Amino acid sequence: MSGRVVLIVASVLVLAASARAQHGTAPTRMDCARMPCAEVLPGAVRFEREPPSTASRGPDGPDGATDVGYAVGYAADGSRVGWVALSNELVDVPAYSGKPVVVLFGLDESATITGARVVHHAEPILLAGIPEAQLTGFVAWYVGHRADESISVGQATRRGGAVTVTREVDGELQPQVFAAVDVISGATVTALAANRTILDAARRVGREVGILEAEAALRGRFVADGEPWSWARMEAEGVFGRLTVTQEDMGLPPRAEPFVDLWFTIADAPAIGRGLLATGDYDHLVAQLEPGQHLLVVLGRGTSSFKGSAFVRGGIFDRVRVQQGLEEVQFRDTDYQNLGRVAAPDAPRFREGAVFLTRGGALDPGRPFDLVFLGSHHDSRGAFTREFHSFPATHQLPASVYFVENPPEERTIWEEAWHRRFVDVIALGLWLFLVMAVFALRRWTFTSAKVLAGLHLTSMAVSFVFVGVYLGAQPSVTQMLTLVEVVARGGDPTLFLVEPLLFVSWIFIAIVSIVWGRGVFCGWVCPYGAMSELIRKVADLLKIRRFELPDRIHGKLRYLRYVVLFALLASFLVSATVGERAAEIEPFKSTFLVPFWKREWFFVAWWVVLAVASFFVFRPFCRYLCPMGAGLALFGSFRLSGPKRRNFCSSCSICQKGCEPRAIADDGTIDPRECLSCMECEQTFNDRDRCPPLVGLDRLMAKRERGARDEERLAKLRRDEERVPWRPGR
Repeated sequence: MSGRVVLIVASVLVLAASARAQHGTAPTRMDCARMPCAEVLPGAVRFEREPPSTASRGPDGPDGATDVGYAVGYAADGSRVGWVALSNELVDVPAYSGKPVVVLFGLDESATITGARVVHHAEPILLAGIPEAQLTGFVAWYVGHRADESISVGQATRRGGAVTVTREVDGELQPQVFAAVDVISGATVTALAANRTILDAARRVGREVGILEAEAALRGRFVADGEPWSWARMEAEGVFGRLTVTQEDMGLPPRAEPFVDLWFTIADAPAIGRGLLATGDYDHLVAQLEPGQHLLVVLGRGTSSFKGSAFVRGGIFDRVRVQQGLEEVQFRDTDYQNLGRVAAPDAPRFREGAVFLTRGGALDPGRPFDLVFLGSHHDSRGAFTREFHSFPATHQLPASVYFVENPPEERTIWEEAWHRRFVDVIALGLWLFLVMAVFALRRWTFTSAKVLAGLHLTSMAVSFVFVGVYLGAQPSVTQMLTLVEVVARGGDPTLFLVEPLLFVSWIFIAIVSIVWGRGVFCGWVCPYGAMSELIRKVADLLKIRRFELPDRIHGKLRYLRYVVLFALLASFLVSATVGERAAEIEPFKSTFLVPFWKREWFFVAWWVVLAVASFFVFRPFCRYLCPMGAGLALFGSFRLSGPKRRNFCSSCSICQKGCEPRAIADDGTIDPRECLSCMECEQTFNDRDRCPPLVGLDRLMAKRERGARDEERLAKLRRDEERVPWRPGR
């Protein structure tokens, strides 16, 4: 037992340490002197960043200005060709790694994408065997498509082509362009994220420069619940957006207190307004609102102020502004009222607060909006110079505060992934449920050797062909790393949702590993394990001699997979890229995700070696090398239920001789870390024509009926026939 605990603790420590692996940093600002801007905007020879917007200027003049995130490209004759932008200066769409794919792209006067190049990514799937050319080719597909096209990933009426249909919009018939781009095989989430990145960034540039129209306001209303909400309820309902800027974000020495910690919301709804403001103040401000105006409440903590000092000198609040699409809302002293204390008695204390009137009808409460904070501090270049940084945070009012009559259908990356593979998810879920039902009803399903053999063979065939080849839903040790990273580093748990088939598979794995051990997945459902065992069955039909290692070698070699697991996880301490590359010891991608002709020769050679070995050795990779199997073996060491055993199993060796994984010890106990749940031992357990002690007992009973006497031996067999009480871990 202590050995198991040591293995489990060691694995947890290595997993936690591996979560600290760092990816390379992405460029944060476009530099056409170093980036191929001319390639993504053909015809342009000179590039200039757009001049700073008024709202982005610091309190000390142009030194504090920030630009708008894209550059204008000019031809040799001085005419404007279009615009070039770096995607992560405009949008932030996390991909599979949790970090965005950074794309440099060009946009011409007709809102057509003229070029697109990946300049940085941290995608582990691509680093683990899928050629870079697949991602660059995927991004290049967008060249020639308009930014306002409705482009989906993997849902093509005509693959790779565009289809124009006519639909009614506000009573008028308008053409709408739809297109579809093929998914990257084995990197679905990366494709979905890249699609969102390119289109969202290009549309934002198009709206900023005026070649695309801004979205119309959504029809909706504030919920007229007059009873003030408590702070706890407002938090629970998602009323507030939050923008936190650390000292390190500002380039300052680290401190426990953030630079600013801002809570903000639109407070027109009576329940919110009266929960934040005194009733008299709320009623007074609402009475001043004109059509299209709203109350924006901002509450702040930290070492810096979101109010700044420019409003004292010039009446302008330069530190915070609101952006929504093409629209930008700036605040003056006439739009401001101080908020010294939050009305809700359970509210935390804030350093400062303000209520701003958003004038001009530019803010649509039915859509997401950004609160942008412009922070500054004195730099080291002079006594009066400052360094400025801009930080946005996106928020949308919940439906409990603002009800939109006809909300647009917007999906997150993981929602889009589930929508795209909904039918596959249902099919996979039904199949995994059937496998669990077979084990849950094993009193009836495992009584006949022929039925058991038929069920097992069918399960392996379906898992290999349907789950592996067709769905490509082969779980991997890399998902274990993702779990540890989310837990250890507080990552985004929705990362598990971006691959729906793997998400469903891991729920199944967790359930069956706890209840019946890892063998249900490894022995019945794992696509690669099924392929390996099916190869051995073909070898049996061809009468190819089976080769088994001597016990003294097998007993030691089976621990090699744990060494592989720990070495693999430890490699992530050196480099996430190295770790992902090392994970290719699993031949899963070569089998189900990436065609041989797109793989390096050594990956193909490794796959061939393991496949050939499977003709002679029962599941060689699974028993001796599989790091995922090692992790599941540790997890399932204390399974709640295993094959049934009797007292005489300690002296009978028939099941031990027939156990292909060699999981049954000389004393009849079963090692859950080695057991693949073939359940042949339990079928023998119930078979009175095959189990030697049961056969002997029945013969003695028959002799007794004919008058023969052997009461002592009969009594012993009856005692030995009793079932051994189940203990977790057996």
